[in-house]
Amino acid sequence: MTVPESLPQVLIFIAMLVPGVSFVTVRTWYVGWRTPDYGAGSRILEALYVSAIFVIVYVGLGLAVFGLASELTGMATLGSFEHWVNDGWRDTPAWWIGLVTVLLLVAIPGGVAALMSWSRLITKVDDNGKVTRKRRRVNRNQSLPRAWDLSAYGAETPRFVRVKTSSGVYIGGWFDVEGYVSTYPYDRDIFIAHQWRMSKRGQFLEPIQDSLGVWIPITDDCHVEWIAAPPQKEEP
Repeated sequence: MTVPESLPQVLIFIAMLVPGVSFVTVRTWYVGWRTPDYGAGSRILEALYVSAIFVIVYVGLGLAVFGLASELTGMATLGSFEHWVNDGWRDTPAWWIGLVTVLLLVAIPGGVAALMSWSRLITKVDDNGKVTRKRRRVNRNQSLPRAWDLSAYGAETPRFVRVKTSSGVYIGGWFDVEGYVSTYPYDRDIFIAHQWRMSKRGQFLEPIQDSLGVWIPITDDCHVEWIAAPPQKEEP
């Protein structure tokens, strides 16, 4: 891809990108982040693809409008796109050009995204075979990609954590601001700054003296529990 160098090239590049960015931004605001939205490359590619569609539609409608103007007025040059590019735009007020630019590049793509994203047509069939159709708001995706990330952000409040590893061994302790939980897009792991001795059944026994913490990789075979209330000391 060639980097735009001159001012006209920069303006054309912006015009090719802004409609897609407006569409994707409004769509994301309505339905939330999807998996491809976390990659900058995929978002730019999608914006360019959507912008290309809008530009094609705009050019087709523009040529049709100029052609129709020529037919209705009987003046070959009035509806000529070349005539407007060469001379007509000089007589057009700047506020009018700005309004049309905002309308075509921002308002229309954003409006199309809102109409496509704000609701879905739901069809229901009851036991009697009666079909009903209703429009409902879309099921908005959460900005947190995984349940693990949600629990990590909720772990700001001090609490106990108990981890059962794939081998059946319990590891746990007191999790506070000195602990750490990794979130998307990194692999799941947790650092417990205050490790406790655990029984074979996962009961909290006592803090481990001189422990500086324990790091635990959270694999798919691990089981993690967050416990709000301090547990009572129990015999194994």
